[in-house]
Amino acid sequence: MTVVAVTGRKSRHLPALDGIRALAAAVIVLYHARLPSLPGGFLAVDIFFVLSGFLITRGLLTNLSEGNFSYRQFCLRRLRRLWPALLVFLLVYLITAPLIFDQLPSGWHLRDVLLTAAYVVNYASIFSQGIAVLGHVWTLAVEMQFYLIWPVVVILLVRLPERRLALAVLAGFFLLATASRWWQATPDNLWGFYVRTDARASGLILGALLAFTRIRIAHYWSVAGLLLLAFAMTFYSTHWIPSARYGFTLAELGAALLILSQPRWLGGQFWNWLATLSYSWYLWHYYFMKVLQYYDVPWWHTLWFGGSAGLLAAWLNQRFVERRFYVRTDHGQALA
Repeated sequence: MTVVAVTGRKSRHLPALDGIRALAAAVIVLYHARLPSLPGGFLAVDIFFVLSGFLITRGLLTNLSEGNFSYRQFCLRRLRRLWPALLVFLLVYLITAPLIFDQLPSGWHLRDVLLTAAYVVNYASIFSQGIAVLGHVWTLAVEMQFYLIWPVVVILLVRLPERRLALAVLAGFFLLATASRWWQATPDNLWGFYVRTDARASGLILGALLAFTRIRIAHYWSVAGLLLLAFAMTFYSTHWIPSARYGFTLAELGAALLILSQPRWLGGQFWNWLATLSYSWYLWHYYFMKVLQYYDVPWWHTLWFGGSAGLLAAWLNQRFVERRFYVRTDHGQALA
């Protein structure tokens, strides 16, 4: 394996990372449309997690090395990035969902909106009736909980006397999170771990580990990463215990290879454009697809109309909402 050390402290924009994010978003849209032969498309979420862990840690390390890190500003920046677009989406959902999904108690919709806006929906759903319609918003809670905790962890890690100790600690965290998922995936409660931050943090931690290593590998390793991801997404499926024990880890490793190799073909303008819309696209496409699936629309129509409507809503949201509250920086690129 050819390894190139990244020695510069100054963070810079890496176009291929936008492409990785956009590619993951596209796979998730295909999966939510119930594309045949993609039973493991849900593993694309783990690409997001690894990428987010890498970018957040990379930005934290840059800010700490320059002596300009503020925990308060970091949290406010994350909220400015995520909350406005989310609140607009939740407002539209709260107005329309009781009219469309009229067989569900109206109180469920309000409860889900409040839990989602507070970023606790992933754990709250474990102790309630479950999410009525918004089955995708748990990922936002996982990310925000990570954002609140991780800066403190990184500060402690950089104070260790040697970087090798930090790498060892992160590797241990990754193994513990992976073991937690193994332990929680039992035959009588196979999918109970799915939305839990403690069981899904392995990808975020792996991304952080990549940021600490400060290495790059040759572009051709991206082929191995893509093959791992393709295998995981076409072989594994939900509610199958090997998926919990092996599928997530394979997807995380595939994402890691893509991030370390950063293939040039993912750095084009199309991928960059799609990456700028990916957060809002993730928010909106799922709701449109759930409406179509509620009326038993075939998957190819769901993909076309739901994906297109979601992309249009994402463009409007990004243009009129996200731009007013958030300006992207080099080391904060394309974060969810």
